[in-house]
Amino acid sequence: MLMYIESALKKTCNKLLEDNGGNVANKANLILFEDPALKQLKQPLEFISKNWRDPLTPALMKLSCEAVGGQAENTYDVAVSLSLMNLSFYVWDDMVDKTTYKSFKPTLFGKFGEGPALIIGGLASAKAFSILNEMNTDIQKRQIITQLIWNLWAKMATAEKVNVRSRRQCSSSDKLWVFTTEAADLETCLKLGAILGEGSDEEVKQLGRYGLNIGIILELWKDFLVSINLTFELAEKIRANRLPYSLLVAMEHSENLRKNIEKLANIESIQPSDIKQVVEQVIATEQLKNIITHIEKSAKEAKNSLLGLDANEATEKLGMFAEAQPRLFIESLSVLQT
Repeated sequence: MLMYIESALKKTCNKLLEDNGGNVANKANLILFEDPALKQLKQPLEFISKNWRDPLTPALMKLSCEAVGGQAENTYDVAVSLSLMNLSFYVWDDMVDKTTYKSFKPTLFGKFGEGPALIIGGLASAKAFSILNEMNTDIQKRQIITQLIWNLWAKMATAEKVNVRSRRQCSSSDKLWVFTTEAADLETCLKLGAILGEGSDEEVKQLGRYGLNIGIILELWKDFLVSINLTFELAEKIRANRLPYSLLVAMEHSENLRKNIEKLANIESIQPSDIKQVVEQVIATEQLKNIITHIEKSAKEAKNSLLGLDANEATEKLGMFAEAQPRLFIESLSVLQT
């Protein structure tokens, strides 16, 4: 019975994202692949179209717009653009991290190499800015949108610099700062939705807070799955000294784990049994409990950020989505019980 309830919750959230962001996700997913000027890049673009899709960004932007009484169609071009920028971040992050496999599938970098990954990341961003440039809106609003997006790029670049530095210093505090900074992606998404919906400055600020907290949840979620190897990339992270936040915190509470990681970082081949031991040591430090606490706190703050807005169907959906995140995170770990 419990599994049915959890599955129903996941289906409800997925339906919310598809109903509100599915059409834009499909457009962003295929826009490069279907461009006749890029036919020489057909194979890597086809790979991307089959392995990457982002209904989250357009869904949350649309709901943010509607939450302040705006028209959903006004978000279409900006949502496509921001989704394409997320594709750039997604591809380039794997390249910088040298991640060849993720969730038991090859990444674009892992399958086609650094050159195609660099090119396609650049093409996705170029297409995004091209769409923004052709958007039919007044000059003042265009300037506000452009500045928000530029600020996002500056934050992402700064976060990546800290990430590279953390290879040498391996600081959990640095990693936590990176999470908050990278969560600016969804903060910007929700702010853009509210701006396009003609929301007040306070409404834009409140919805931005909602996006920031949802972004933090998703970053913590993704990081913990890497730390317990459910994405099949932990060995690569250890070899590259690109350790996830949850693992760094666990090392601060376990001398045995710290010594084990230091040993594994200096051997040529990390075996499945080695990774299994690392995962067991991470779980033994009760880092899972800490992550759940973080996620519950951010979910509560996300929902509270909606309290000053007029109640409507969109704010109700945003509240439900925030409230669901702790349970969805726990469901994603159900494999640990087997």
